[in-house]
Amino acid sequence: MSRRVIVERDVEIPMRDGVVLRADVYRPDVEHPLPAILARLPYNKDDLGMLDAHPIVTAERGYAVVYQDTRGRYRSDGEFYPFRDEGTDGYDTVEWVADQPWCDGAVGMTGASYIGATLWLAAVQQPPHLKALFPQFTASDYYEGWTYQGGAFQLGFTLLWTLAHLAWETADRWVGEGRAGAGEAERLVAATDRMMDDVYRYMPLAGLPVLCESETAPYYFDWIAHAARDSYWRAIAVNEEYHRVQVPAYHTGGWYDIFLLGTLENYVRMRTEGGSEVARANQHLLVGPWGHGNQSGVFPELSYGAMSSQVHAGVYERQMRFFDTYLKGEATGLAEEPPVCLFVMGENRWRQEKEWPLARAVPERWYIHSDGRANTDGGTLSPLGPGSEPPDSYLHDPRQPTPTVGGAVFLPGIEAGADAGPRDHRSVAARSDVVSYTSDPLDKPLEVTGPLTFHLWAATSAVDTDFVVRLCDVFPDGRRMLLAEGVLRARFRYGYGTECLLKPGEATAFDIDLVATSNVFRPGHRIGVDISSSSWPRFDVNPNTGHRLGVDALSDVAPAVQTVWHSEEHASYIVLPTIG
Repeated sequence: MSRRVIVERDVEIPMRDGVVLRADVYRPDVEHPLPAILARLPYNKDDLGMLDAHPIVTAERGYAVVYQDTRGRYRSDGEFYPFRDEGTDGYDTVEWVADQPWCDGAVGMTGASYIGATLWLAAVQQPPHLKALFPQFTASDYYEGWTYQGGAFQLGFTLLWTLAHLAWETADRWVGEGRAGAGEAERLVAATDRMMDDVYRYMPLAGLPVLCESETAPYYFDWIAHAARDSYWRAIAVNEEYHRVQVPAYHTGGWYDIFLLGTLENYVRMRTEGGSEVARANQHLLVGPWGHGNQSGVFPELSYGAMSSQVHAGVYERQMRFFDTYLKGEATGLAEEPPVCLFVMGENRWRQEKEWPLARAVPERWYIHSDGRANTDGGTLSPLGPGSEPPDSYLHDPRQPTPTVGGAVFLPGIEAGADAGPRDHRSVAARSDVVSYTSDPLDKPLEVTGPLTFHLWAATSAVDTDFVVRLCDVFPDGRRMLLAEGVLRARFRYGYGTECLLKPGEATAFDIDLVATSNVFRPGHRIGVDISSSSWPRFDVNPNTGHRLGVDALSDVAPAVQTVWHSEEHASYIVLPTIG
């Protein structure tokens, strides 16, 4: 294959409604047509650091590579509104690429995060020449697991994404067109430097001045206005359309990635619901000890070893092998290998598996216990069911929320993993608005690999509130390292499309999804579970009023007394998928 690469800049690609999008095309200087790999992004096609495969190197591997600015972004025309046009624009672009003389008609799509969203939304439209997908660190639903989790608004991610990655570029474009005043882009960017100081803290959410004073991001307020999973969200829900996706896919995610839920759902449900036998039989999954924006395996407070990084995992080579298989038709042996590869934290090693979730995993219940003082002296955690035990209680004050410390977050400093991943939660567990439960030291290794849920019996003095549950690996030196975190907004306990307020003081069952993990608790370590009613600013703070999202000012919030039950009648427990 020729190492001479032809680069065409700002190639015009017309959409069905006449809007012109622009792309850069990288292709080897050869006479015969080649398969093509397409990525569609809102973050500037000229910034190669935003892409998961360098176009020059990939072109040298025998592919035409097309990187396109999505509608209304950078060099492309039109108006940008997240998700809305990506399906039809993706379809039109795939078919345009396939029709070019340098393409042999086989097109694959690749991309992480929103670039992965453009991939899935195009695949749902069934472009005839789309043959393979390589989605990384991306969601299955743009309500649950993207804008909301457990019914709680993902404030940390959505606001940072809007200000730091979306709105300012629109403002910059509008200034050039005379639609916005000089300095508007700089005003929006400057707000990102104040995120933790005042921007995240502002209430009411729907009145945030920095965006209310601008017309660049109307979608942000639409997201708040649609706090339930209604028709607005269902119109763009990939996880309701798997039967329309007819091609193989290689899913890549991270145990600390904000979109882990979607990565796992996409893999599992495509295996059973994909729109063709080829699709169902050729799904692949790779999950590493990574966050969103940090795939090194090294975090400020814990490293998973030299082989834990995305580079050492060979993600690019896996991508090329995948496309060689499904775009070039080469016999790579990929289809004969186990389809799942997981990094097992604690042991810090990669392991191949036949499926996800693991069939050999045993769901073990670990029950919380205490004498009613778990928010001061701490409680215990064990496989033994509770007897007659007094409940624990704590005061949730929305004006002083329990802080986010690490986990699957997208907060300022994500590139360095500064606020993500395995962080020590001792300072959080010591707060009076947290109830904490810890097992005895383990006398042998205990592997937990699979989906995580917590069954909670609780009561509150409010008509609506949140419950947040964290799973920690407690080290012999006392470090309480976060593994997973889940939240449930009480009004959505029966589903995200149904809102039902609580009866104050009534014991109620809540099932809280902590998504998943793969971790070996080593001998001498302990299992820790912490419960609170906030993780701010990852999630917006529930004001406990029961009012519509976004309307409460700080003066409207109401403290709530939370009661956590762990009795024989009202047992609360975490389900750990254990590997013998």
